[in-house]
Amino acid sequence: MLATYEVERPEVSYNKAEYIVTASGNKVSRRSVLCGSQNIVINGKTIIKAGCMIRGDLANIRLGKYCALEEGVVIRPPFKKFIKGCAFFPIQLGDCCLVGEGTVLHAATVGNFIRFGKNCYIGRRCVVKDCVIVDEGAVVTDDTVMPPFTRWAGSPARIVEDLPESMSYVLGVDSQEYYDKFVPVGPDVGPGWGSAVRRISAVRRISSISSAAPASKQPEQKSVKEDD
Repeated sequence: MLATYEVERPEVSYNKAEYIVTASGNKVSRRSVLCGSQNIVINGKTIIKAGCMIRGDLANIRLGKYCALEEGVVIRPPFKKFIKGCAFFPIQLGDCCLVGEGTVLHAATVGNFIRFGKNCYIGRRCVVKDCVIVDEGAVVTDDTVMPPFTRWAGSPARIVEDLPESMSYVLGVDSQEYYDKFVPVGPDVGPGWGSAVRRISAVRRISSISSAAPASKQPEQKSVKEDD
């Protein structure tokens, strides 16, 4: 997932029967577990794959647009212990967040344009600012504040690189491409369906541009009746 973003993503197919597609474009695997679904808000065009667990039964959880949770991701609201017990706090993910396979997320807030690699651990009450990349296998300790435009790696995780400001645009485009190229296959949907949809969308855009342009005046044509 964290490979070079300038390379175009390949088309990935999924079994249409194994996913629930909502009116807002969310694609949720039937083999994922959403506990307390009444407390889970997904803003749209988000992918949740098989084996994911979202613990909305503990506190409110909100996911932004163009997010993707790979297989086995766990999102569990952070908690804090007190003398009389413990309390769970809501967790919010911004737009364009891609969470790698097997990652466990306990953060308090996650900004926009985020990449978590495979098998990461994001500790309790962490604050992840916009445009942060966390490499595969990184362990972010509790209560860490991760500044914007940084890349993290290691256990415990440390900043290894500062990211350019243009990275937010790159990650945003990459997230939309990830969603667009996650296409269904099934008895009534053949391979290449996603490419066909993109071609149709392009044709519609061109047609709308053409119809908006002023039409040139055509010379009046007179009908001529042929003699028998």
